[in-house]
Amino acid sequence: MSTYTPKPNTWTLFPNKYKKDETHPDFSGTAMLTLPDGTQAEYKLTAWKRVTKSDVKFIGGFIKIKEAQRELTPESPEGAGENPW
Repeated sequence: MSTYTPKPNTWTLFPNKYKKDETHPDFSGTAMLTLPDGTQAEYKLTAWKRVTKSDVKFIGGFIKIKEAQRELTPESPEGAGENPW
């Protein structure tokens, strides 16, 4: 089984096969950006299907630097009992 590796300045969303209720995202994925100083930063994406009051369908969500996920662990006070995504 191969693992998906994002290319610089691209993003990818995959359907969330673990979604069990409406609070879980419909899609999740990653983005890889090349910053102005030349370094690369990987981001975690989560997205939900939405509909406006005028019945326009769209996708909206959150983007967070992937390093934040590694820093928030069950052992750290900030991450105790929380799911950062």
